[in-house]
Amino acid sequence: MNIYRIAEMNIAVSPRYTYTKEYLKDYETDETEYELEVRVTDEMIAYEQQLNQEIHGDPLDAALCEAVAILRVICDYIIDRQGFFLHCSCLRFEDKAIIFTAPSGTGKSTHARLWREYFGEKVEMINDDKPLVREKDGQFIIYGTPWDGKHHIGNNISAPIGAVFFLKQSKENRVEKVDTVTALTLLLQQTVIPQTKGALQTLLDMLSRLIENVPMYQLYCNISYEAVNVAFQATTKN
Repeated sequence: MNIYRIAEMNIAVSPRYTYTKEYLKDYETDETEYELEVRVTDEMIAYEQQLNQEIHGDPLDAALCEAVAILRVICDYIIDRQGFFLHCSCLRFEDKAIIFTAPSGTGKSTHARLWREYFGEKVEMINDDKPLVREKDGQFIIYGTPWDGKHHIGNNISAPIGAVFFLKQSKENRVEKVDTVTALTLLLQQTVIPQTKGALQTLLDMLSRLIENVPMYQLYCNISYEAVNVAFQATTKN
C-alpha cells in the first residue's frame, strides 16, 4: 500500500498495475497516516470500461480505468470536505490561479499554452485537465493532481483562485462578466454531479460561494497572444 498526498489529503492506494503506480508517483508521500483508503475492484474497472465505451466508443485499458476509478472515489469523498473536481486547465500566475474551463475541444490547453509562451517563467502550470478545488479559510484553492491530461502537463502545487474564464471560440477577442445563474450552469457542466441529494446541495452551496468570491468571465477568443492580453487585462482591472 502506498500513500499519496493530494489536495491536502493523505490517500492510501494499493495499485494493481504498474501504470497506476507511475501515474501517481509525483504525489507519493512518506507519511504513514491517511484519511481515505482506495481499493479498486474488478467491478469498478468494468464500470469505467463500460462508461467509456458508451461515451467514446472505447472501453479503455484496465490500467487506465484503475486510475480513473481512483479519481472517482476521491471525487465522492471530497464533497463532504468542502471540495470538488473541476474539468479545466489552470495555471499559477503572480501567486493566483487562473482557470480556463469549457467543453472538451474548445481550446483550454491551447489558451494555457499561450499564457506560458507570453509570460514565460511567470506562469507555472497547476493542471491541464482534472484539478481539485477546496474551500479553506474563506478562500478557494485549486490543487494539482495526477490526472493532468493526455500530455501530463501539471505540477504538485496549489494556489488561491484569482479568476475563472469560460472559453468560447470567436474570431474576435473580448471578455464579459458572467452573471450568477450562467456561471453556476457552466461550472456544473464541468464537474461531477453527486448522486445523493445532500451531496448535490453541498456542491451547489460551494459553487455559489465560489461565484460570490471569484470573478467569473466569458472569454470569447481566438488562438493569439491578443487573446491572452485581453484576459490578462480583465484580471488586472478586477
